[in-house]
Amino acid sequence: MAEDVKGVTARRPNRREVAAAETRREILRAARRLFAEHGFAGTPVQRIAEEAGVAVQTIYSSVGSKSALVLALGDLIEEEAGIPGLTAEISRQSNPRQLIATAVRLTRQLNERCGDILDVLFSAAPADPDADALTAEGMRRHDQGASQGARRLAALGALTPGITPERAAAVIAMMTAPASWRQLTQRSGWSFDEAETWLTASLTQLLLDSSR
Repeated sequence: MAEDVKGVTARRPNRREVAAAETRREILRAARRLFAEHGFAGTPVQRIAEEAGVAVQTIYSSVGSKSALVLALGDLIEEEAGIPGLTAEISRQSNPRQLIATAVRLTRQLNERCGDILDVLFSAAPADPDADALTAEGMRRHDQGASQGARRLAALGALTPGITPERAAAVIAMMTAPASWRQLTQRSGWSFDEAETWLTASLTQLLLDSSR
């Protein structure tokens, strides 16, 4: 048995629970690969089951309907991009410049590692309610992250006078949105290194009080 920070004994998951969690992850990984390659409409549940090496009923019992499976991809995408660790780093950061650099790095990793599935999601969203729901949730999380970063900068007293946390959040959200990364790295042909460097420098110049 494991003990948490409050001294409360936490039950370790048993083998069956561990196996069930791994099966669910493999189903989501299979769905992610197939959706990126064939799109949502072109990927039936039967094909996902074959790719994951499970029965169709296992998908329904482990994840749910195809709609539930699509929505569950959000957490897998964030995990692949390393979002949880970088989000925790931002919340602890006391250096405003490093905070901005970490926020940009977070969105870089999301777009660099998961750009294939993000492109499919945004393309499918106008015609597919499930894809639309997932992109809407993704943008909600993006905006929430931008707001958290802006509030942290404000708490550090780092924002340029006259720039409110709300305005700073809007600027961060706009400049680090998937559409901005696609414009720079796909349409304009920049490398991810070039885009990250420019976005970090631009946000630093736009938001931080240069007198500090």
